[in-house]
Amino acid sequence: MTPTPRCSIVIPVHGRAGLTRRCLDALLAEPELVRGEAEAIVVDDGSPDDTRALLARYGDAIRVHARDAAGGFATACNEGAVLARGELLLLLNNDTLGEPGWLGALLAAADAHPADVVLGAKLLFPDGSVQHAGVTIGRDELPRNLYAGFPGDHPAACRSRAVQAVTGACMLIRRAAWEQAGGFDAGYRNGLEDVDLCLRLGALGHGVRCVHDSVLVHLESPTRGRRSPDIDAGVARYRARWGGRVRPDDLDHYAADGLLRVHYGDLHPVRLTVSAELATVNDRGDERERLLARRGAQVAALLRETVRQSAELTCLAGAEAGVSPVLGYRALVERVRRVVGEAIPVGETVAVVSRGDDELVDLGERTGWHFPQDEEGEYAGHHPADSAAAIAQLEALRARGARWLVVPSTASWWLEHYDGLARHLAERAALTTADQDTCLVYALAGVEDGEPGFALATGGDADGADR
Repeated sequence: MTPTPRCSIVIPVHGRAGLTRRCLDALLAEPELVRGEAEAIVVDDGSPDDTRALLARYGDAIRVHARDAAGGFATACNEGAVLARGELLLLLNNDTLGEPGWLGALLAAADAHPADVVLGAKLLFPDGSVQHAGVTIGRDELPRNLYAGFPGDHPAACRSRAVQAVTGACMLIRRAAWEQAGGFDAGYRNGLEDVDLCLRLGALGHGVRCVHDSVLVHLESPTRGRRSPDIDAGVARYRARWGGRVRPDDLDHYAADGLLRVHYGDLHPVRLTVSAELATVNDRGDERERLLARRGAQVAALLRETVRQSAELTCLAGAEAGVSPVLGYRALVERVRRVVGEAIPVGETVAVVSRGDDELVDLGERTGWHFPQDEEGEYAGHHPADSAAAIAQLEALRARGARWLVVPSTASWWLEHYDGLARHLAERAALTTADQDTCLVYALAGVEDGEPGFALATGGDADGADR
């Protein structure tokens, strides 16, 4: 007789079979699944590609629930949870890869903290920086990922802590609590259903925790943008339910982690000390402030790395020290600048797949633009929804004067994920530099409106949305 698993892992998917294959191959090698302590349930949410055929190849290693039409993340998870046999449910995105021991760390934390009914993992971007270390509620009452963009080994991101919410990209929840709450509210579609569930459970007196030593790499939902109609509708639903009820707690976390200090005197004003890694003076027109903030962050990173390496060398004398993610990324930024300096003439305008890093678009005598960006020229804060959106945004920048595109090696997954964008570049741009360890440089000057292939920017070739 097959033993009843303790944990049921529910993976909702919609298209992008390659991501699902990579996720499942890694997951099924985890000790808990090998021993039968956990099971994998994949919910195919109406995939338009060969996902069904892929899943069939896994045989009895996974359980599959196939939906004929896409119902969205909440609906897919709710239906998958009905099939689960474990006392613990683990909702997992198919664009995640766990580091060694990630699943065991989550299960151990569930045992150690019985009052916490929801536990989340620390998620990293592919470059090693933080994507999620818990969810915090800002002064505007909206949820945001705590310490997003910080180095993955920053002390503030290496603390397990009580939070108000965690992301559904990797969420462990006790079955009794899931059933008490009724699962996800399917009125949300692909955004904020995870935060809403955590807040509802919190209102019932349950605890939520982020577990720092459970670590996964996550592409952060690259197939859907944060300004889609679904997201806008979700924000409206969230505000209607939680406006005036949620407790902003972001400053509490910053103060607890020593990144924000308040100094009181007998008279006002009080003095605030804020880490340069956390915040800058709100004066975007003062280049001196921006430069000081940037240099301050660099110095802080270098000092932190010096302390870390000194401690490692003291404890591990004689061991071979590797290159750290922090300094490795800084070195990459310098190499990108050097390649751009050699490949692109002075005075040109360059779009860079930057993920919001101002240093990557600081190209000296060339003008660097974030890609993607918002109407004000700042980083858009999310990945394009699909290939069509990526092409449209690239063409909009080209129309405004961008003549070059730089894809750093940390963003090389874009050209696999947004395969329509890759084809568009192959047909309508010139690859002038291909340094796989540093960046790809494309000349965009030959891409003109109305030429064959430009229709991709406004229709067709829309990728499926991975959750």
